[in-house]
This record gives sequence, C-alpha cells and structure tokens, in this order.
Amino acid sequence: MAPRISRSDSSMLVKPPAIALWLVLCVIAVVFEKTAFGFFAGFVFLLALSSYTWARVSLKGVEMELDIGLAGVFPGQSFAVTRVVRNLKALPMLWAEIREDCGVSDCASPKADVIVANEVFRDPEKGSETLYERLYALSFVGWRRSVRFKDEWKARRRGILEIPSSLVRSGDGFGLCAEEKRFFFCGPKRVVVYPRLARTSPDSILIDMWDTRSESYGFLKDRTVIKSVRDYLPGDAARDLNMRLYARGQEMKTNVFESVKPDTVLFALDSFSFRACEPAVFERALSVLASLIEGLADRGIRVALMAPASKWFPETCTEPSSAEREKYGMFELLAAASPGDAPFSSSPSLPSDEPGRVYVVCGDESGLMLRAGALPYPEQKIRFLTAAADCGAALYSQSIFGFERA
Repeated sequence: MAPRISRSDSSMLVKPPAIALWLVLCVIAVVFEKTAFGFFAGFVFLLALSSYTWARVSLKGVEMELDIGLAGVFPGQSFAVTRVVRNLKALPMLWAEIREDCGVSDCASPKADVIVANEVFRDPEKGSETLYERLYALSFVGWRRSVRFKDEWKARRRGILEIPSSLVRSGDGFGLCAEEKRFFFCGPKRVVVYPRLARTSPDSILIDMWDTRSESYGFLKDRTVIKSVRDYLPGDAARDLNMRLYARGQEMKTNVFESVKPDTVLFALDSFSFRACEPAVFERALSVLASLIEGLADRGIRVALMAPASKWFPETCTEPSSAEREKYGMFELLAAASPGDAPFSSSPSLPSDEPGRVYVVCGDESGLMLRAGALPYPEQKIRFLTAAADCGAALYSQSIFGFERA
C-alpha cells in the first residue's frame, strides 16, 4: 500500500481560505493607503504562505524503514528495533515525529519511556477512550541525509506483536502547519515472544514410550550391533561382558552397544479445553509443553506439534523433527495460542509418519474437543496431559505439571 499524506494539526491561520483572506486584506490596505495595516497583513500573509508551503513539501521524498533485530525471543530477553528515516529531497526536515499504535498489555515494549496516552471522545454515551502509541521525536533531518536510531526493547510475556506501519509527521519550524505520512512496511515486522521455559524432565516420556523402566533415560541398547569395546568397570552388567575376548585370555572387556532412540512424539494442543481455566494455568501448561519439546529435541527425538487455528496461524501440524529451526517453529505456534482458539476441525491434518506416542495437552478432559476417535491411532498410543488437579481416574491420563522439577 502506497504512503498517504494528509493534513494534521494545522492552525486556522495557515488554512488556504485564511491565506487568501490575508492576501485580500493586504491588497485592500495598499489600495486605501493603510501602510501600517498593509505591512502587518503582508507579514502574516508571507508567514502563513511559507508555513503552508514548507509543510506541503516537508514529507515529499521521505522514506522510512524498520528492522527488528531478533524475530523470536524468550520473556526477559532484550532486543533492538532499528528505524531509518531518509530525507531524499533538497530541503531539510526541521522536525519530525514517529508515531506507532500500541497497547499497555503488549508482549514486548520499549525500555525507554516513549508510550503516551491520548484521550479520544468517540461516543457521548460511552465517554472517552484511552489510546496508546509510541512517540519518537527527531529534531532535525538535513537535506539528502538519513537518520538511524535504535530503540531497546524487552520481552514482557508470551505472545506475538506486529508493527504493520509507522506514522511520520513533520511541518514548518513555527509549528503552524503539519502533515503526516503513513508508511506500510514490506513483510510482517513481527516480534514473537516464546513461552517461558520451565525446569522439566522428559525422562518419564521417554520411558513411557518403551513401556518399560529397564533402561535409563528411555534409551534401549540394540544388542545385535556392537559399536566397540571398553575396559571393564565395576558395576557393569554381566550380560554386557565380551566373553569371546575373555575366553582368548585377554583382559575383561565390556561391549558398547548401539543405542536405539524412541519413535516420534506428537503433542496435540487442545487450546479450547482451557477456556474454563485461569489464564495462569494455561501459561504454565504452555511453558511445560515448550520445555518438553526442548528437552526431547535436544536428545535427538523427533517431535511434532498439532495446534488449532489462532489469530496468527491456521490449524497446523508440523512434521516430526529434532532440528533447531523446527523446534522454534513449534514455539511460534505456542506463542500464538490462546484459550479462545477455535476447536480442531473434524479431520485435522496429521504428520506423514505415524508417531510412536500421541500426547493430547488439555485443560480438562470434560471439556476436551479433540476426542480420541478424531485421531486414527491405536488407543494405547494416546495419552492425555491435563491441567486438572485430579486426573487419576481416567486411564492413560496424567498431569502436565507432573513433569516439572521441584
């Protein structure tokens, strides 16, 4: 969308009808030989005309760019937003303002005190409405010059913030006439604040996927593949000893087997089932879920996430992966989630590979919208991670908060 220039906060003195009136008064004073009044009317006419003309051309040939240093951050992290104002014409900008709409509950905000509140009267019955915006003031931008400045921001809470446009205002040096020009940026200028990571342990998920507790951390040894041998250490299992080498008279050695990783894990977030929960419960559940994805991916387990449609993304199911890029892609889906998101469709999209285990994250199974029948997987593959206090009555259910470490 092309930038649009419009009048903004101009004095009645520099309106075109007022300028024409002062010109007429100046001519009348000359005709009737009113010298003093003629000088006064001429001075006001020249002042108003020059202010009006300067304001009309003040935003001609002006360009603006905005760049966000980090597209994704965690709560508490800082990042920089860089703005560049280019004045390409052979006339300086005596002053300039940059205004951007914002809210007091945005997930990220500038560290500097640049947010101002404006009272707007729109409806006599409802009274005034408070609107917030970020305001940056530039004192002088020379001709054919650029001004670049960085604004330090801090991520406050989980969510997504988009800056679609900025409004630039400028005018004459007396402040009598001003104009504004809105710049729409190419591509989304978006800040994604991921869920806050919690202290969790994914070991129980890994063990649960094997349906056994015989091995630590959920990894099994493939005893048909011997990678190497090492010196015997006290405590090694007798079945791991290499008896062939010992029978040949060599020192006792222990076999090192190839480790077998569990299959893929699919997490299905049923945001709609959290609608009756407190907001803090939903935030805590997302923190635990993000931490489980982090822990499993760091151990090389392929993880997939199925998330309902939200304000920012359509209904999505990622492909199983342990790559860093895909992990942060799942964090983006969690950052956009809210308890008011629509339920899953009747036939949700599913990963191409059948997962080894499916974990449905829900607020309460009584309000669950994603039933087991909607997933074409055997019943024993599906587990429910619920935020309810009592989840021991239902089979295959456990608390999502049970993965948190004390």
